[in-house]
Amino acid sequence: MGSAAQTVTVAVIGVIDLGEVGHGSPPVEPEPARPRFGWALAGLAALAVLLGPATPLPVPLTEATIPARLGDTSFAVGDRFYVVTNDRAVPADTRTISAYGLPDARLLWEAPLPLKGALRGVGLASGQMLISTQPELLEQVESVSIREDTGTVSWRRRALFEGVTPRGHVLLWTSPDGAPTAGTGTEVLEAVDPVTGVVRWSYRVPTGAWLSYRYVDDAPTHVVTLLPSGLVEVRDAEDGRVLVSADLLPARLPNEPASYVQFAGDLMLVREGGPVVSAYGLTRLELRWRSPIDLATEYISPNCGETVCVVSHIGGVRVLDPATGRILWSDPDWSFVVRAGAYLISGARGRESEVPLVVLDPATGAQVGELGIWSVIGPPDSAGQLIGMRSDLATARAWFARLDPATGAARVFGVVGDVTGDCEVWADAVLCRRLNATVGVWRPIMGA
Repeated sequence: MGSAAQTVTVAVIGVIDLGEVGHGSPPVEPEPARPRFGWALAGLAALAVLLGPATPLPVPLTEATIPARLGDTSFAVGDRFYVVTNDRAVPADTRTISAYGLPDARLLWEAPLPLKGALRGVGLASGQMLISTQPELLEQVESVSIREDTGTVSWRRRALFEGVTPRGHVLLWTSPDGAPTAGTGTEVLEAVDPVTGVVRWSYRVPTGAWLSYRYVDDAPTHVVTLLPSGLVEVRDAEDGRVLVSADLLPARLPNEPASYVQFAGDLMLVREGGPVVSAYGLTRLELRWRSPIDLATEYISPNCGETVCVVSHIGGVRVLDPATGRILWSDPDWSFVVRAGAYLISGARGRESEVPLVVLDPATGAQVGELGIWSVIGPPDSAGQLIGMRSDLATARAWFARLDPATGAARVFGVVGDVTGDCEVWADAVLCRRLNATVGVWRPIMGA
């Protein structure tokens, strides 16, 4: 909690931004057509140009609307979509949360939500939904557990939600006054029951110790403690017991920051002075290899399959052999990598929505295909296919297509209007923020 060494990947909410409506970068136009006409009749005409005369037009998608206002927070969890009223727009005791079923956008319930401040992350466990506020300096944070079927609050704690373990324990970072502090020796990491809030195990974090969490599919499986003495401890996130410990790092003063830590598969990568990392096996903490990686300016992509992908914040990708740390290939032009089936998807420097997507061979980095100018708005399916979007801010339209890295095909299956371009795929539906701040829901996309 609160350290440079911590890696937190719990679900961060606010995916559909309901803030101020505005125009960002210049529109990305579908090629070769450049639509300039009104929405009412132009959508099908533009699709005909995109798809070509030999390709049948897609069946129109079923459309629904989820009410929301500017400033509201919205997020999807499981097969539901939630809208939380902006706490600055309503009295503190009247803030509400509304639940909608997906993909039909049917209102399921609305209930009070006793939380103040911006919301940070969510999780599901045993029919309970966990919601935590965003930590701010010297301000209290809170987490609540509410029943997923009714919205009724089961328990409320001055603690920061860190994730749900594979067996359903809720990890909470606590401090005496609820403020998001770290390293004082008064903080406690607790694993609690999602329904009752009963503590299953707890660990008082020593003074100067820093924590990192190893996640698998957003679930914390291990807790790593970096102690000032240089000792590193690996705990089981299910029961808190120490699985392995070893003196790996130089001693430091308790008020000095700990080393950067990141994870890749069963590897723990630790920065040990300067732009070099040592990779240790997580179960025995044995040294596997060392490599010139600067975790202060680079990060390990979590979506890289069997290899270790190192991505620079200013551009450039290197792919390493996880067994030896040997560089398999590198390319200074790519700015991100995403695994999709047997391939890697990448793009040149710049925002992902502004560059052509390319298909790479994971073993060599060779470009084997190109998907065109699309923004990926959902994870790959079991076949490695993706859902892509093109948006035109000038006309407030968006095109959706199924992208196939194996063939390079991009098959458009829908076009919608009056949207900001802030879209995602969830529960067999495309969700987009509309210009009026409501959320549009279009379905189905399966088999598109």
